[in-house]
Amino acid sequence: MVGNEGRLVAGRYRLTALIGQGGMGRVWRGQDERLNRQVAVKEVLLPAGLSAGERAELIQRTAREAEVAARLGHPGIITVHDVVTEGQAPWIVMEYVSGPSLARLVEREGRLTWQRAAEVGAQMADALAHAHAEKVVHRDLKPDNVLVLERRTVITDFGIARVLDGSAGTRLTRTGVVIGTPQFMSPEQIEGREATSAGDVWALGATLYAAVEGTAPFDAPNLTALFHAILSKALPPPRHAGPLAPLLESMLVKNADERPRAAVIARRLGELQGRRPSTATAGEQPPEPPRPVARLSTVTAPARVPQQAVGTPPVHPPTELDSPAPPRPPARVVPEVRPMAEPRRRALLLAGAAALTTVAGGGWWAWKAGGQGESGRASDTRLSGHTRGVYALDFSPDGRYLATGSEDRTARLWNVATRKSTILADDDGPFWALAFSPDSALLAGGSDDGTISLWNVAAGTRVATLKGLEDDVVAVAFSPDGKTLASRGVESAVALWNVGSRRLESELEGHTSRVSSLAFSPDGRVLASGAWDNTVRLWNAHSRAPIGTLTGHTNYVSSVAFSPDGRTLVSGGWDSTVRLWSTIGREMTGTLSGHTEVVRAVAFSPNGKTVASAAEDGSVRLWDVAGPQTAGVVLSDHAGALCTVAFSPDGKMVASADTAVRWWSVV
Repeated sequence: MVGNEGRLVAGRYRLTALIGQGGMGRVWRGQDERLNRQVAVKEVLLPAGLSAGERAELIQRTAREAEVAARLGHPGIITVHDVVTEGQAPWIVMEYVSGPSLARLVEREGRLTWQRAAEVGAQMADALAHAHAEKVVHRDLKPDNVLVLERRTVITDFGIARVLDGSAGTRLTRTGVVIGTPQFMSPEQIEGREATSAGDVWALGATLYAAVEGTAPFDAPNLTALFHAILSKALPPPRHAGPLAPLLESMLVKNADERPRAAVIARRLGELQGRRPSTATAGEQPPEPPRPVARLSTVTAPARVPQQAVGTPPVHPPTELDSPAPPRPPARVVPEVRPMAEPRRRALLLAGAAALTTVAGGGWWAWKAGGQGESGRASDTRLSGHTRGVYALDFSPDGRYLATGSEDRTARLWNVATRKSTILADDDGPFWALAFSPDSALLAGGSDDGTISLWNVAAGTRVATLKGLEDDVVAVAFSPDGKTLASRGVESAVALWNVGSRRLESELEGHTSRVSSLAFSPDGRVLASGAWDNTVRLWNAHSRAPIGTLTGHTNYVSSVAFSPDGRTLVSGGWDSTVRLWSTIGREMTGTLSGHTEVVRAVAFSPNGKTVASAAEDGSVRLWDVAGPQTAGVVLSDHAGALCTVAFSPDGKMVASADTAVRWWSVV
């Protein structure tokens, strides 16, 4: 089989080249001939001597584990597309990532600097934290299972070790064959105890140790001596790890209960890179973060910001948009403050009368906590129907509909008045992004197969499918005149489609990593794009020329949105912050800290006074960005991580979703 280039697996996946192999299987670069995209295809090698029943059981287990892995929607975890059976063996079809493994990188270039290891490790720890929150354990983390790109680190092979392990609580099969790489196995796994998240933390520590030291922390000439060293010998002190050393030692303690959690490791690694200061400078008292608001003042703005007619003076002076900005002094960055400890996810963020702090160049206010507040609010409405996480939602501009896209491979259209839904697409997704046209007539949905669906909202039917992209479409946005649709393009580009002709007109290049979010300014003159290169870029939507780059996030940018007057841009990021930017000065005017996990989505209220943010910590926060309020509250009625949030066009409701869609009355 090793030489079977050109073989067609399951009548769909053409094997083009063998790119890796090990004890658990062989990995091929392949071509999905149905969707015309490049994929990685893993042939899982089942143990020899299995009976027909045992083989069938393992094939079924592979399908279950692949399904679990497919639910882990995280950029640091390889995306699983499909699992098939061919030649009495299971094959797992995944996204193709072109990059060396960490093992190959160290072999080729030598040990990593501690700074590079911290960068790689932070992304790995964040991915593990996401998996552990979903009750998924990797069980075989090692340098060979980590792919390293320029700015992205990806963990592969979630669930494979579990498939090949014949028993529930051990890493050894009935024949005594070791499943995995012993040098990276935790003491409790060697002893036959159940693999847990703490075992993944040990493996993460051993992997990073090997990256900075050039060799695994424990090694020996035979398996018995190796197991003895892992179980009983002290960790050889790392010599090249620098400030990483204490953290590595904490991950490699023998007692599993004493190891830090993956989320804590991700934060500490970020701090080592200067991403988030853990304490204020000695003698300085940092400002308190802006507080969420409990209720908004009555909305007086129209249902949706009106689109400007041709010839109407733009919000920004033409000189600001039609030519690159002159060099500016560095923006005044507001120091980030780690949030107060909360006793539970739904705990109240107290707010009260306190000194207000203005920020130069911005219009937002920071509140100091104090006094009494009210408890976290339950949602007014809960819409059930989706069976997996909802990644996208959008209200139609006329306020009649709410569209939702889910990992359960469906897109739904909800009637806001009746709370009833219509399924627009079944088994066509998952749908990662949705956007209504300004006239509410069309709905665009970006899917994981690189296509964009256009639906006629009134009829509930698909009218077109836009093709030509190679990977999942995680961002779509209509221009205010409805003539242009922006989407994530090939690799790190922004794609611009002519809605009338359904053709790809141009691609905007400048980001160095994948584009994750898009938004047009209300006047249609500016397009903002957020990306995994930690930046937001502004483009002249007419000339397609770049206007400027906004830097300040210390991790991936996940979401962007304009204020109704177009003068402020808000962004959310993997650094757990919400940031405010002046689109005229092109500088940061504020940092809103309070979320404890990745901020996935942000939205401005129609009156421009409030920003909503949704995060993987399961909460929606409402931030007052126009003036003081007297109380604060977190909208935290969800049971899981949140990836999307939206205001209704009249500003009276905020909607978000985990597997269920919820909305709150906020006036």
